[in-house]
Amino acid sequence: MVERLEYLFQEWHRLGGAVLLARIEPAIHARAPEIVIAESTAHCRESGRLTWVVLDWLVREIDRINPEKLLAATRAQGDSAVLGVLCDAARQRRAHPFFDQLIAACAPRAHIEPFFDRVARSPLALQETRAQPNPIFLRWNFLSNELRYLTAQVTEMN
Repeated sequence: MVERLEYLFQEWHRLGGAVLLARIEPAIHARAPEIVIAESTAHCRESGRLTWVVLDWLVREIDRINPEKLLAATRAQGDSAVLGVLCDAARQRRAHPFFDQLIAACAPRAHIEPFFDRVARSPLALQETRAQPNPIFLRWNFLSNELRYLTAQVTEMN
């Protein structure tokens, strides 16, 4: 799995994502952003780093995507609920009709569960997350408390 995540980070670098790499692999070229986002949604729960790279890129580069292509790619190889979380969180930082369109097409999880795998494996982290869950994640039936900074910044901007 680490290899796949490293490959995705190389692609995010090529797409202009804010990702630090120990070494840039010149042979790796990025696929279309819609494909990279879709595959990333399948791996975000394994990597907080990947989640923040995708979220940051969406906030800055939403105009570069085709929502229909992204939804089709996510249905084929990604996770619709994770895409919903990412778009919902990105919309908090930057209003854009593509976010609304994508959110409307995504469905929350059937049952509430921890967003990050590492939280699910740690009783203490899970207890803390349950005590103060982030409302954005809760809308998608995920438990996480790692986006509080987003809400604070939006409040300061208003």
